[in-house]
Amino acid sequence: MISPTSAERRNRYPDCYVPAHTLPPRTSPPNLRAESAAICELSNSLAENPSATVRQVLDVAQDLCGAGSAGLSLLHLDQTGAATVRWEAVRGALSAHEATDTPREGSPCGLCLDTGIAILISRPQRVFDELADKLPSIAEILTIPLYDGGRKQLGTLWVAHHDGQAHFDSDDVRIAEQLAAQLSLALKLQEQARDHARALALFESHQRAQRNLLTYDQYEARALFEQTEIENRQALRFKDALIDEAHHRTKNTLQIASSLLAMQARASALAQVRDALLDNAARLHILARVHELLYANANSTQSVFMPQLLQSLGSALGQSFGGTHPHVTLQIECDQIKLPAQDALALSLLANEAVTNAYKHAFASEPTGLITVSLQRTRENALSLRIEDTGSGFASPDGGEGTGLKLIRTFAAQLSGTLDVGRRDIGMGTRLTLTIAAPDPRAGSESTDDHSSRLSLNCLTNR
Repeated sequence: MISPTSAERRNRYPDCYVPAHTLPPRTSPPNLRAESAAICELSNSLAENPSATVRQVLDVAQDLCGAGSAGLSLLHLDQTGAATVRWEAVRGALSAHEATDTPREGSPCGLCLDTGIAILISRPQRVFDELADKLPSIAEILTIPLYDGGRKQLGTLWVAHHDGQAHFDSDDVRIAEQLAAQLSLALKLQEQARDHARALALFESHQRAQRNLLTYDQYEARALFEQTEIENRQALRFKDALIDEAHHRTKNTLQIASSLLAMQARASALAQVRDALLDNAARLHILARVHELLYANANSTQSVFMPQLLQSLGSALGQSFGGTHPHVTLQIECDQIKLPAQDALALSLLANEAVTNAYKHAFASEPTGLITVSLQRTRENALSLRIEDTGSGFASPDGGEGTGLKLIRTFAAQLSGTLDVGRRDIGMGTRLTLTIAAPDPRAGSESTDDHSSRLSLNCLTNR
């Protein structure tokens, strides 16, 4: 069965409704104080909680109009796209039918929206079959159309009498239209609140997604950084191991070469060859010791601590000449100075040649004596190396300049220093003084602030 349209219904039942504004006035004066108080209360409710205002409007409509039921009907589309009317909220005797749907064309709401004005329908069951199962039966229903700000149809506000002796009047229409305006505003605020809630939920969802993405990116970056750090540490450990192995092999190679020269010297029958081999063995020993000191500290691979180097040199020389000169004392004094490897090597080789010459030539006829090696910084930040002996000197037997002194001058020139060789000021003996005006600043020469802090070592040969 096809439901008749509103136009067909009006043609079939010309008296099915009357315009609400044609209703007679109320016989008794209206309670304007109660109406004003109710409207004020609804305004406050709209400002505080629009969602609660809907049912409050229905309660006020039912009370001020003396109706048995009051309701809000809203337009919806069903799954097929057909317009339906849902009793969204109902107060009073018909509250059991809340949330029920009827076709738009089969409801007083649809007829009211088609006419566009407030209408009054008496005994609506005779016109609308969909109301036949609604109990209690409706004697009169006053329906007010609801629109949004753009005149879009929203639904209707309606009040109903179930007592056939009760009738609506023009004051009821006025009250219902005022309440309809409040209800339209409440619906608009509710929609805005829902839109705001959806926008806020969408914004929060985007924020969570961004935070999750940022967290993931940070996690990925941290994981990549940590992996890179692990790989770098492994590479550095491997590199350090290779460097340590190379340094160890280099030092061992120099020491083996020095030992081989010493063995060859002991096997040689010629004194001149034996002395030359021993001298070269001592030089190789110095090279090995400098290399060892240079790479002993991983934090300082560009400089050598001179007290350690000179101490090692003195110990080696004391052991080397201990058998031939048991009563000659070698004394070493050194400020706590660090020098670049190249300067440290040249300085230690120079000292080795000077002390070796002193052992060999200064004490040829003297049973006892003293050799002093002193390395210190002056107040002018110059570097001063002084080597003295109490013997007869270390001039070569033939009166010329021997290999040792030539090497000493070569090392002094390499250090850009001023070399002075002569007699001691007091007594017999020779004094060699090397003065370096200023170390090369690019070489990273270092010294402690305390120039008086000096390491002293007596390398006794009578051991």
